[in-house]
Parts: sequence; structure tokens; C-alpha cells
Amino acid sequence: MNTNKTILITGARAPAALHLCRLFHSTGHTVIIADSTPYPLSKASTSTDYFYEIPSPKWNTKESIDALLSIIQRHHVDVLIPTCEEIFYIARYKEIFSPFCHVFVDDFHKLSLLHNKWGFIQLTANLGWRVPATYKINNEHAIKTMIHEAPATTPFVLKPIFSRFSDKVEFITKEAAIKENIVDKSNYIIQEFIPGTQHCSYSIAQSGNVLAHSTYKTEFTAGLGATIAFKPIDHAKIEQFVEHMVKELDFSGQIAFDFIVTENGDAIPIECNPRATSGLHLFDEEIVSAFLNAKIDQPLTPKVNAECAIRLAMLVYGLPYVKSKQKRKRWLQVLRSYPDIMYSRTDRKPYFYQFFSMYKLWRESVKHKRTMLEQTTHDIAWDGEPL
Repeated sequence: MNTNKTILITGARAPAALHLCRLFHSTGHTVIIADSTPYPLSKASTSTDYFYEIPSPKWNTKESIDALLSIIQRHHVDVLIPTCEEIFYIARYKEIFSPFCHVFVDDFHKLSLLHNKWGFIQLTANLGWRVPATYKINNEHAIKTMIHEAPATTPFVLKPIFSRFSDKVEFITKEAAIKENIVDKSNYIIQEFIPGTQHCSYSIAQSGNVLAHSTYKTEFTAGLGATIAFKPIDHAKIEQFVEHMVKELDFSGQIAFDFIVTENGDAIPIECNPRATSGLHLFDEEIVSAFLNAKIDQPLTPKVNAECAIRLAMLVYGLPYVKSKQKRKRWLQVLRSYPDIMYSRTDRKPYFYQFFSMYKLWRESVKHKRTMLEQTTHDIAWDGEPL
């Protein structure tokens, strides 16, 4: 009996998608990739059998969905796996794809609730977990009360309800919060700032059960939010939270959370990304079984030495760490010793192609006057618009 599958992976621009392509290819499956950018990383990989450039899910939603359906029917795709924010568009029109293949996403209403930073905080608090004091910007009275009751040295966090990579997140002092007319920032929330270190989790779940899980500490980032170096750690409270949330939602698919871990070890959830994140890089071929609905008795976890980094990003965003006496030594250590996510002895082209891909990304960002991080998701981001 032939157990090999045909896998369609969207969001081929993401390093996580490249990693998935390599894992599925190495385990004998046919790999098809699709993206609305013409220069995604995985395009250069020998682990992919076909690449399709599709219309933008954000700006040409119907055409994008139609293109994916055509690919699925043409190649008799068995599993569709989104990796980036195109997941929201695919989830919204999941019923179109489901008769032809397994769509590795949960229902749209669950994903939209988790993606909404205000909705996620409310859900988490209702489940009994500690969260930062959080208010919508339109709740002016509650915000003023929170600010005035806080100590003078307490900072606050302003963030859009829909965002990614900590894009447009602002840390403001109490004095600035009092003076600034933050009510004008529509679709924002304001949170109390909780001192601690950021940790992230990535998990795969099926019908409320965690099939695979990784936790890692954020040391180095692209901008404020996107982690670019990874080393697995154990954190019981984070694992407990993930299991609880997945069970309560009866969740299926990929799901990731951000936490602030305080000095006493308490893990406070602050955001959710209901999609693939770089925590996927910490797994090897065994995680393929979690995507194929295989029987898994105990959640899969990364090997102890499964550390890795995106070295180009470490260099591009390395200046603040080089300038810091406290962080320079650690930055150099990670840069030298962590294996590069892009490089593979059996699949070398993406390592070189990434420079071209980043150059094209930079050109587009300059042309449209966006940051490079904004440009990476401009055509696939979903910010709560009706679908």
C-alpha cells in the first residue's frame, strides 16, 4: 500500500515552510508549494516538486482561493498546510477545499478569536489565567484609572489589536501615556508592562490533544518581536497552559503563544499566533506524523541539542547586540555555533537564494515605503476585515 502523500504548503516565503518542505520530502512525500510572491525561499529548494505563484489572498481573495482549488484538484493533493497569515483566508473558505483534501487548519472563528489580541486576553482571563491588565483604547475611563493608579516608573505597552512580529508596538512611560492622546489610536489596546523575559511556544494539536510541543526563550529578534535564534527549553507552566487552551478550544492545527516569564517563574500569556512559527525548526522528521494524523501516544518534543538560527537575520539585525557589552559575547557565540536554518548539505540552493529574496523584499519595501517586516506580510496579512 502506498503511504506517500501529496502535500500542498502555502506561505512558501517563510523559513518554517522551507523546513516543512525538507521534512516531507525526506520522508518520501510529494511537495507542492504556493505563494503570492514570485521569490519565496522554498522556490529554490530541491525538496519541492512544483511551485505556483498565486494571487494575493488579501487583495484578490477569490482568485487566490480559486487558484489553490485548481492546484489541489490538478495534483490530487492529500493535505493542505498553510504556514503564514494566508491561513485565515484558507480557514474562511475551508469548506471549498475539504471535499478534496484534508485542510490542516481549525475553524475560522477560532483562529480569528486567537489572532485578535483583545479577544485572546479576554478568553485567557475567563479561563482563569493571569494576564496583563488590558483595555481597549476606546475605554478612556478605565485607561486613565489604570495609568493614574500605577507607580510613576511603570511603563505601558500600546499595540494594535491585529498585528504580527510586534509591529507598531510602543513602550510608553506613565508621563507619556498621560500626555499622549492615545484615544486617537483606533483598534489599539493598552497593557500594563510586566517585567520578565519573553518565551514562545509552538504546538501541533488534533481534536483538543497536543501532538507536538516546543518552548524556547527569546534572546535575539528581528525588530521587537520575531525570534531568530532557537534553543528548546522545558517550562512546565507553559506546557500546562498550552494543554489547557488546546483542550478548551478542542483545537486542531498549528498554534503558538508568547509569554512573559517573571523572576519567580510564572508564565503570563500575552499573545497567540494560530499558525506555524519558527518553533517548528526545532523538530526533525518525526513531526511529519503529527501533520498526517498518525497515532501519537506522547507529545513529540525537540531533541535537547536541537538549536538553530537564521544567520542572515542575526547579521542584519545584529547591530544592537554588537553595541551591547552584555549581549555581544552571547550573540557571537550563537552566530558561530548554532546551525543555520537555511543551509542544508543536501539542499544548498535556498541558502544562496535567500540573499536574492531579501534583496527583492528590500526593493519592494523601499518602493512602497514600508518596513521590511511590513513588506513580508503585506499581501497575506489579515487585520480583522470582513471575509
